[in-house]
Amino acid sequence: MEVVCSTDIDLREYVRFLDAFGAQPGVALAYHYPFYLKFLADVAYPNSTLRFVTARNGGSLVGVMPAVNVQTPQVNAWLSLAYFGPNGGALVQDSRNADGRATVCALTTGAEADARGRACGSMTIYTPLDADPEPYGAAIGPIDFDLARLSQCVAIPADPEQSPWPRKVRYDIRRAASLGVTVRPIEAATELDAIWELYRAGCEEAGIPIKPRDHVRRLYESAGDHGVFLAAEHDGEIIAGLICLQGGGVLSYYLPCTRVDKRSLQPGLLLLDRAVAIARTAGCRILNFEGSPGVESSVHRFKARCGGQPVPYRVLVKLLRPGIVNDYRALTKDGLRREAPHAFVIPFEAIA
Repeated sequence: MEVVCSTDIDLREYVRFLDAFGAQPGVALAYHYPFYLKFLADVAYPNSTLRFVTARNGGSLVGVMPAVNVQTPQVNAWLSLAYFGPNGGALVQDSRNADGRATVCALTTGAEADARGRACGSMTIYTPLDADPEPYGAAIGPIDFDLARLSQCVAIPADPEQSPWPRKVRYDIRRAASLGVTVRPIEAATELDAIWELYRAGCEEAGIPIKPRDHVRRLYESAGDHGVFLAAEHDGEIIAGLICLQGGGVLSYYLPCTRVDKRSLQPGLLLLDRAVAIARTAGCRILNFEGSPGVESSVHRFKARCGGQPVPYRVLVKLLRPGIVNDYRALTKDGLRREAPHAFVIPFEAIA
């Protein structure tokens, strides 16, 4: 097996590789496609560098670990792909059989070598959904921080006559429509801004991190067919919005929002139903609800109400330089947030 680390990759071959996961969805996500990786390097972390660790067997591409090397005056970290929690790690078909596990090990070993070669202080890997973490530890162990996380997922039936939703959710979707809520695509950046303001207010109310407006705008401009950008209206006003990203047979729930005084209409469920219908047509068979602040949170309960089943993944942090924890501690949590906003570089508990 040949393993190569590079800033470049044959984009057509890479997209074909990602699309092939649609036959057995769950590993490749929209976050791994070129549009999103470019967004990370150009917007989320300006002046950072994309890195691709590739594995070939007999010339055929059999595995990829995409990453971004975030470099600032005080942080040099190798992340796959720890921005707001999207999963990265080793993208490998059948990663639980012997050949797949060997490929995961080879990619992870190559990733550590790449990170060390670029003088990174640490590396963070978010494993794919439901991935076995053992090959990662076997490749680069010991892992300094190994954190268990949960996403929630819903199977999307191929038959459009079959609903993915529990009975009560189906009723609430019909009720929202009967009360006059309508759903349509977001048609302009000004509408996107209005929806972002609803989203910001909701995040502030719930005390959760906010995806910056310019980040959302860039994705709106660049996602193309990977983006599902929807608005819900009632009495001629936008009252809710939903952004999802699709790829590899998976629809990822990216940014939902609803006006506080319109929540009783439950426009979010109507938006979600429309997004799933669009994704089903594009070949998606899984809705990835992403993580939640906690299993007791209202966000987790909403996703469970929609049929979301828990799917585990891991956050793995490897320290690469003696004294790096002290460096991060000196930087402080606030300094780390400024240097690498929304990135998971190290658990804040470790530097408190």
